[in-house]
Parts: sequence; structure tokens; C-alpha cells
Amino acid sequence: MTLVDKRVGLTPTIKAFLLGWAFVVFASGCVDSKDSSDDHQTFVHHGDTQGTTYVVKYHGADSVPQAVLDEVLESIDVEFNLWRPDSRINALNAFDRTDSVFAFDDTNRLWSVMWDRSLEIRKASMGAFDPTVHPLVDLWGFGLKHRTEVTQEAVDSILVHVGMTTDRIDMTELETNRIYDVTHIRKGDVHTSLDFNAIAQGFTVDLMGDALEENGVVDYMVEIGGEVKCKGNRPDGQPWRIAIDRPVDETWGERPMEAVVSIKNAAICTSGNYRKFYESDGIRRSHTISPFTGYPVQHTLLSATIRAVDAATADALATACMVWGPDSGREFISFYRQEHPEEMIEAFFISATDEDAFDLWQTDGWGADLVPVDQPLNP
Repeated sequence: MTLVDKRVGLTPTIKAFLLGWAFVVFASGCVDSKDSSDDHQTFVHHGDTQGTTYVVKYHGADSVPQAVLDEVLESIDVEFNLWRPDSRINALNAFDRTDSVFAFDDTNRLWSVMWDRSLEIRKASMGAFDPTVHPLVDLWGFGLKHRTEVTQEAVDSILVHVGMTTDRIDMTELETNRIYDVTHIRKGDVHTSLDFNAIAQGFTVDLMGDALEENGVVDYMVEIGGEVKCKGNRPDGQPWRIAIDRPVDETWGERPMEAVVSIKNAAICTSGNYRKFYESDGIRRSHTISPFTGYPVQHTLLSATIRAVDAATADALATACMVWGPDSGREFISFYRQEHPEEMIEAFFISATDEDAFDLWQTDGWGADLVPVDQPLNP
């Protein structure tokens, strides 16, 4: 086991550069094992998913069947993959009736959890996190549609349909004698559509961890495209160590580290604008779209790393911070920590300065768990 078990940030592959949910067939997943002792081994599953790669590491007496992990990946894919024509979310987004409801069986209750958590984070972030930015993502060329010239009129025409409010789109679960029957989603605005990309990778990481625990795994690390969750310890008894990338455009070649974080029984996710962007008329357009203005955000915050109990929360909060920017993001995350101490929230911001350097800011609860790379690391 190496010192740094995983790098936080986008995996630098061509697949990862496909913006959004470019899912890949899971059959490429495989498992490797390394002997540690007669009754204790380290197992590593890895493969392609969600337009990037995944790695699952754990140790114990037995391995978890690859099919268990593939089932989790497929269950998310068929529900929330915008790049999959037959996915549930595409059918919902295409639904254009206000006189009836979009009805389906939420068999695994994935929509229930995704919907409720998205509403909670949207409310807590005062709208900075909002899955209904989907048509704006497409407008700016970060979704399925080809990028075209964007006008203020086009932005304004879409903004009126953005906002995960009950008058635009609402979900209801019907029950009989407290037993779930069916899920109804009602569209008050047929032009409102959803993109859960800013939370779904973290959600998938959580589900992968749940699957491992259901199969008896106690110590593990799950990573998908830089979103990470760790439980227990590494095989050497030390906490898992996760590297936070320096926010520079190093798509090909060495990726320098800014800090290393020790993680145990927590998740850590990063959102950044330094790799997923394009330039037009001398202006850099990042993939983070503000649901307030309808435009890609323009501020000095390059990346926001969030630690939380679960990866879905860390993923969504990191996105909210990137929408708010360095100053408002600090205020938001500081307030959120006070309101939700049970979620173990910590934040680490990297911002640009006028001197082509970086301004680093972190919450006060990291302690010795976060170590800048210019400081010595214990072996």
C-alpha cells in the first residue's frame, strides 16, 4: 500500500474529459488481490464507469464478487445516466404533460434518497446547489447538446424554468397501509429538467460502500472519479490517505499535490473548475453553472474539497461552494458546519491570486489530518 491511496480530482483520461455522465460498460471491472497473511488479503477492484474510473480497495479474508459492485453501478446508470437513451431521468426530462404524472416504481428507493437529499442541500445552500440547472448545462455546451453562441436572451428564457420548487417539479410517494406502491413526479413546468451529476457520483460511492459492508467488509476505500469514501484503516492499521491535487491543468503527465488528508469513517469530495472548461472570445467558461445568473461562474475559487460523513453530501456541498465562490463559500460552509455538527463537515479551498499563486483556506477542524505537501509526512 502506497503512502497516498488515492488522488482527489478528475481522473486524467479521455473518458473523464467527456463532460457529464458518459457511462462505460462495467464488464471491464476486475479484481486483484495481494497476499498479506494466510487469512488476510488486500483486494482491489477497478474499472470504468460514469465517464471516468473507479477503484475499490479493502482487506479481509474473502473478496466481494465483482457482480455485487457491477449491480450497484448499473442501478445508478439506468436511473440517472443522461448519456443513456433509455434511462429513467431522460424519460422524465422528456415528459411534457402537466395534466398527468410521470409514474414509476422506485424499486430500490434510489429516487427517494436522491430527491430528498437534493432538496435538503438546495435549501441549505440557498439555491446554489440545484439539479434543475440541466438546460443551462446543455445551453453552455457541457451536456449532450453541441455548444453554440449563447445570448442573454437565451439564458433568460431558460432561467425561468430553473429551480427545484414544487410548482415546477414535485415528487410524491404513494402508499397503501404504509406499504410503498408507486412514485409520481408531477411537472408544473414542462421545460424543467434534471441533472444529478453534482451529487450522483458521491451517491454511487456511498452505495458501493454499503454493498461492501453488507458483504462483511469493515476496512475499505471506494473512489469514483475523485469522489472518495473510507471506512476503517489500511492494511497497515493507519488511516487511509487521500491526496488533494494542486489546481493546475495537467491533464497529461504528472499531477502535483497540494495536500494529503488522512481519512477514517468519512468521505472526501472535490469540485473544481480548472480542468472542465473552454475558452470563447478570451473568456474561460467553467462547467459550474450558477442557477442564479445562468452563466458559468467567474471567481477565483479553483477547487473546493469537502469532508463529510457521506460522499453524496460532500459532493453536493463542494458544488455549492464552487457556485458561491471563495468568500461567500466560506460563509456558507461555516454556517452549514454550525447547523449540522453531526455531518463532520470540513472544507479546504484553493483560490487563485493576482500573483499567479494560490490562496489556501481551511476550516479549523482538520487538525493533523490535513498536511500540506511542503510539510514532512510520517511514513
